[in-house]
Amino acid sequence: MNSPRRKPSDRIIDAAITRVRERGITVGLDGISLEEAIAASGVARATAYRHWPSRAGFLREVLVRVVRDTRLEPEGTEEIDALRGFISAHRDGAATEAGRRTLVVEGLRIAVEADFQRFATSREWRDYLALRATCSSLPDSDLRTVVTAELAAAEHSFVAQRAAVYSRLPKLLGYRLTTPLADDAGFELMSQAMGALLMGFVVRASVNEESPSFQARAFGSSLESRWTSTTYALVAAMLSYLEPDPSVHWTATRIAASIALLDELATLVEKGHAIRTATGGAVGGPAPDLA
Repeated sequence: MNSPRRKPSDRIIDAAITRVRERGITVGLDGISLEEAIAASGVARATAYRHWPSRAGFLREVLVRVVRDTRLEPEGTEEIDALRGFISAHRDGAATEAGRRTLVVEGLRIAVEADFQRFATSREWRDYLALRATCSSLPDSDLRTVVTAELAAAEHSFVAQRAAVYSRLPKLLGYRLTTPLADDAGFELMSQAMGALLMGFVVRASVNEESPSFQARAFGSSLESRWTSTTYALVAAMLSYLEPDPSVHWTATRIAASIALLDELATLVEKGHAIRTATGGAVGGPAPDLA
């Protein structure tokens, strides 16, 4: 990160971010030291202090980077592969209403558990959530205003990205929204609620990493599976926004199309990860149509 080709100020910020990742965000931001970042970056102190006459300016750039470096990865290739494997192995069950319910519940269980684990084990997300909790108590009002605006923009982006992911669920699962809101607004509402729940569980996991688990045939599934209390709550919330779409007819062609959609999603995810890494932007797009 601290390449001589990068600007001196960027090299100092990189060094500071490295230490944030090692230590985490602390109340009062005492762990973010300009002097330490200067020493680690190899940049002259005089150069650093010309760029940041005060610590507040340095903190502003570091905290904005913390927020902007936090990425929402809507799906991962591992859970899509797991979903494809599960649906392929149980595709005959889609011929009955009970079998379709099992596919939906188990598919959501796989996806939600992987989603939670990705967030709960992310150092970037731990720092982001800590900064959210700390922001209102920042003593410098200008710094607080800037960080608050960055957090709000990030939150808006996260909601939009997750809503785009959720909009694919009806085509994949043969379900529809239960909310009376139109699709775009309904998926945004679902995204806001699920995001709040997910962040709450991530915060809890940072204090107590053990989530109670149990065996159950949950939510009408015919399979007895291992559930954590976190996954159970998140799947319950998701199902409260969805219901079977009576207009969908589960023929062999329709089942094959769902599996093909997962193949397309896997390709989209791989491309999305590459683009987000390169640009920091969100990747979206309409889901392929299913017959």
